[in-house]
Amino acid sequence: MDDDRPRAPRRLATRYFEMWNTGDTSAAEEILSPDWSDHAHPEVAGPQGVREAVERIRGAQPDLRFRIDAVLGEGDLVAVVGNAGRGQDAEGTPLVWLIRVQDGLLAEMWTYRGIGG
Repeated sequence: MDDDRPRAPRRLATRYFEMWNTGDTSAAEEILSPDWSDHAHPEVAGPQGVREAVERIRGAQPDLRFRIDAVLGEGDLVAVVGNAGRGQDAEGTPLVWLIRVQDGLLAEMWTYRGIGG
């Protein structure tokens, strides 16, 4: 499996959610395209937009966590299955994120509510 390579699509996706869970956005430029687009939050664009959003959201909701149950895909599209919620286990809304990878960076993301969410 290619997940051990720092720029492997599944590893990039995991690192994205680690930024949100830890508040450490130092990897933003390493993993996000300069043209990063989050279609669920179009106001959050590029690595700097993500940095600002992480700081703002974690400031308002410090216990918000994203739990990853599975990362699927190998090529330019990966799907992350998990949820967003409060606390260590992030029991909350089931979500699926579809992330497009381009030139070894996360380029854009779509968010879908899972069954029952």
